[in-house]
This record gives sequence, structure tokens and C-alpha cells, in this order.
Amino acid sequence: MQKIRLYSSKRIYVTAVLFSILCSLFIFCMSHEPAIVSAERSGGIADVIAPIIIDDFDEMSIAEKNEILSDIDHIVRKIAHFCIYTVLGGLFTVSSLWHSRSWIMHAVLPFAFGALYAASDEFHQIFIPGRGPLVSDVLLDSAGVLCGITVVILVSFRIHRKI
Repeated sequence: MQKIRLYSSKRIYVTAVLFSILCSLFIFCMSHEPAIVSAERSGGIADVIAPIIIDDFDEMSIAEKNEILSDIDHIVRKIAHFCIYTVLGGLFTVSSLWHSRSWIMHAVLPFAFGALYAASDEFHQIFIPGRGPLVSDVLLDSAGVLCGITVVILVSFRIHRKI
């Protein structure tokens, strides 16, 4: 299989690695917050979104509002998981493209690192008050990593074919 090294700029490589580390630290810090702090942040987002997407939200009973806010909060959390891991997967892949490897390895290694980080992040939450590990979050995070890898590989493949 043909080995691909998409770029040789050490600056791009170092920048991608640095942003990968920063993104990983951001994920760690968000996961390190107790459940109540995390819930307040995402709950605040749900409070803003609900009246915008539901016309008669203000006329609903408190029980109905709480149920809707809980559903929106859940969706916001899952979208956040997917998006941040999409960024992480993309950054891992950009870092990988500096090394000479096959296209397959440019996808497999970032996915392995991303999925392993997702699993370690969920394990980390065992030790945080009010939080716990969820296999569904590892799967969602891994899907985000795969999405980031796919985007970077497709863009890189298109650039490489033009060169």
C-alpha cells in the first residue's frame, strides 16, 4: 500500500499536536466538574433554547417545562460530546498526516487514540461526585472521533489528488 505523508511542515504538526493536547485537557476539565456544576451549564443552555424552539413554552405547566428542559438538556449534552470528540478526532488525524503511513493507518491510529481517550474519560468520571461512566457516551464519543477522522481524510485525499 502506498505510504502518504500529506505535509512536511513541522509547524503544522506541532500546532495540531498542541491543539490535540488542549482539546484533551478541555475534555478532562469538563469531565472533572461535579454533576451539579455541569448540569447548571447545560441546563442554562436548555433554558435559552426551549422558548425559541417551542412556541407555547411560557404557557406550559412547570411539570411540562421541566420535562422539556430535561429532554433538551440531554440532547445538548450529547451534541456537545459528539462535537468535541469530532474536533479531537480531526486534530489527531491532522497530526497523523505528518508521518508517512498508508491512508488506512492515518484513520486507524487516530481512531484508536480517540476511542481510548473516550473510554478513559468515562472511567475518570467514576471518581467525580454525581457522575459515572456510560458505555453509550464512549460509543457516541467514538462516533464523533470517526466523523472528525472522516472529514480530515476526505479533505486530505482531495488535496493529495490535486497535487
